[in-house]
Amino acid sequence: MNLLNFINQESEHPKLRIAMFAGIAGIASSLLLATINTAAHVVADDEFQIQYFFIYLICLILFVYAKRYTLSEAIVAIEGMVRRVRMRIADKIRHTELCYVEETGYSEIYNRLSQDTITVSQSATMLVSAAQSSIMLVFCLLYIAWLSFAGFLIIVTAVGAGLVIFLARQRVIADDLKQAARSERFFFDRLGHVLRGFKELKLNGRKSHDLYEHLEIISRETEQHKVNAGMRSVLIVMFSQIFFYTLLAIIIFVLPNLAPDASHEVIKLTTAILFIVGPLESIVGNIQVYINANVAIGNIYQLEASIDAATKGIHEGETLIDAKPPTFQRLELRDINFHYSDQEGRAMFSVGPINLTLRSGEILFIVGGNGSGKSTLLKILTGLYYPHEGQLILDDNVIGQSDYPEYREIFTTIFTDFHLFDQFYGLDNVDADEVISLIKLMELEKKTRFINGKFSNISLSTGQRKRLAYIVSLMEDKQIYIFDEWAADQDPQFRRYFYEVLLQDLRNQGKTIIAVTHDDKYFDNADRVLRMDYGKLTEYQHD
Repeated sequence: MNLLNFINQESEHPKLRIAMFAGIAGIASSLLLATINTAAHVVADDEFQIQYFFIYLICLILFVYAKRYTLSEAIVAIEGMVRRVRMRIADKIRHTELCYVEETGYSEIYNRLSQDTITVSQSATMLVSAAQSSIMLVFCLLYIAWLSFAGFLIIVTAVGAGLVIFLARQRVIADDLKQAARSERFFFDRLGHVLRGFKELKLNGRKSHDLYEHLEIISRETEQHKVNAGMRSVLIVMFSQIFFYTLLAIIIFVLPNLAPDASHEVIKLTTAILFIVGPLESIVGNIQVYINANVAIGNIYQLEASIDAATKGIHEGETLIDAKPPTFQRLELRDINFHYSDQEGRAMFSVGPINLTLRSGEILFIVGGNGSGKSTLLKILTGLYYPHEGQLILDDNVIGQSDYPEYREIFTTIFTDFHLFDQFYGLDNVDADEVISLIKLMELEKKTRFINGKFSNISLSTGQRKRLAYIVSLMEDKQIYIFDEWAADQDPQFRRYFYEVLLQDLRNQGKTIIAVTHDDKYFDNADRVLRMDYGKLTEYQHD
């Protein structure tokens, strides 16, 4: 997908009008050249006439107005296209599956929607200017042909040779830029390890050194690819400079010998060549911009294609907005199996078969070691993962793929890797007094406040952030509450309060609670305790 196809496919702006004004600017520019040459000839013959000045002035005003309109409208069109593409892909992302997001990685998605769209956006004015220069070049060449057909053939042959060289090098430069973009993604992914794993690196010098060495290798690879692309671009630019001077030499020294009749037009041809130097330099100088934009557009559409491929064959209903979340009495997982696969599609860790019946109003604790499959089970239960085998049955109704958006609405979750939003998205008319009361209940009144519908501060400790997330879950008022190691980051006093008061209050409200925990001291507060081992769910046996 190149820039022209991108504009044709994505733009809702009047492309024909922009192209028309770009053409007017190009024609006006070539008329300026013709007027200058004609006026100079008249002045040389001491026959200056004022009308040439007014013609020049009219052409100049027309050129300035048309170019300003074209550039302004191009900026509006490009920014509109970038916004629509961003929002379309963002919409597809929110409707895709968790597995895709986990496998692709946040940095890959973020870079495509930030770095690449910015590249396309920044290229707008330069590329439109280059397009105008191309139109201007065409009309200037027509004027040159009118002056001297022999000179026209020489110039067109030279320009054509330059174009062939450009096209030959374009693919190589684009390949280098693609490799550089891929290396940059790896670099920022590794840099994320530096930031997210900062504590671990500070405590392990060898680990810190090895990661830095890896960063250095990736950085040098990126540098080399960009240097290669830059050096090839420099060669093209240098070729264009040599091309101009060579062309002038041919017109001045060679053309009079090849076509004696054209010798009296040498001055005009020289002026014309000097006049087209600017447009040609604009075209050549924006080659790199054009290639960068093409690479960026390719990356953006590649991301969108991968999202479409990941959701192919999965037909879901729209996420419910106005409908009230469904209620339930019994939720059953029947013969559920799920497995992770490597890049070759070979099955790795598996969970199942799982058979579990969950009843409304009960408290269920799940225990198990790291990597036993607890989080995977919760993702299957909440509909974030589709089981490869088996059925989810809600009140005797089998949950099909089209039922998942509605089914997910019965859950509110706080996973171990939860994200805390600073305001209540999805909730209308939030009772500020109730939120403030809950903040006090969670003993956070000295850490954050609820102002203008937002928490004033969410940069808190993990345990404190979990308490804020708990407030959000209460305000959502769903049927099933899932807490994945929620109490692990709380102090002993608040941990006890969670098990003995908060969970019991939720049950008294008719809520169902599933909590992943290792606090065997509080197992008596659950109706049932199950164990997860190697992907299997069994009854917990007290020691």
